[in-house]
Amino acid sequence: MSANISILGNTGRDVSLRYTETGTPVASFPIASNSFKNGPEGRVQVTHWFNVVAFGKTAETIAEHVKKGTHLLIHGRLSFSPWSTDTGEPRSGAEVSLFSFEFVGSSRSDNAEGSNSNGDNTVPEVPEHTGPVDAETAVEEPFVDQF
Repeated sequence: MSANISILGNTGRDVSLRYTETGTPVASFPIASNSFKNGPEGRVQVTHWFNVVAFGKTAETIAEHVKKGTHLLIHGRLSFSPWSTDTGEPRSGAEVSLFSFEFVGSSRSDNAEGSNSNGDNTVPEVPEHTGPVDAETAVEEPFVDQF
């Protein structure tokens, strides 16, 4: 079973592009999406991180045009991958296999005043708990025939 998801957010770092042994381009990057919740101390902003992976021509396009802080709307298939920290603690990271994406507004680096549409001038740091993105790990190619 899979779940489709759309995420509006900002990229957490530049896109990493690599190629599988069969020559398929694979791009990966983290994206942060902010939401708000009401708590005892009032309205609190919560940042959710997702690792995104794209294949084929989409991967090459993403790698060419997307940089850290780019505001994107992405559409893809959501999955969760378990992993362990260096100390052996179990973790789980959310990963999105990208179907399509859209540029939204201007990127932070393109805006002369350094702000985006929501007025937040900072890009949250990428937390370690999103899971490792290892460029040496073999990649299954589940969508090769679809692109």
